[in-house]
Amino acid sequence: MNKRTALLVIDAQLCAFDSQLEPACYKSEELLEVLTSLIQAARTADIPVIFIQHCGSKGQLYEEGTEHWIIHPQLGPKPSETVVHKRQSSAFDGTNLKNILAELHIDSVITCGLQSEFCVSNTSFTALDLGLNVTVAEDGHSTWSNDSDDAATIIQRQNMLLTDKGAKVMPLASLIERFASS
Repeated sequence: MNKRTALLVIDAQLCAFDSQLEPACYKSEELLEVLTSLIQAARTADIPVIFIQHCGSKGQLYEEGTEHWIIHPQLGPKPSETVVHKRQSSAFDGTNLKNILAELHIDSVITCGLQSEFCVSNTSFTALDLGLNVTVAEDGHSTWSNDSDDAATIIQRQNMLLTDKGAKVMPLASLIERFASS
């Protein structure tokens, strides 16, 4: 892992875990543990952690400004870490994320968080289109089941699709090992 890598923690907001507005995302407790470990490993390795916070409209799950909108307190961010507010599925659309990465001389990103088939995938696809190296935390993203598929199937399909598009997909243990060796 080179020092030109950043960790993008996407939409890991309280509403996805607290079961107050809708059921928690698939394997929410395991996801929280993986994200916590990944963030800590990145911080230890001096890899920038950039939090992406979805800003939904009134009445939406990620409604901006509500208590459920905050980034999960277990994850951070630290005062020195960047938070990018987004309104679209890709964290690059309508934000300054591309400029932030350029200022940090980042050429590789690791993506994790929510929602596998939307924000995690679309952010990863945009990063690939921008010429960045993309690694997806295989066990570090989640979603909800829908009328067609269960969440586990959606996650597995997104991991395969991201691999097909050129991203590396790696489990937490491998990512932590790479961080430690950098």
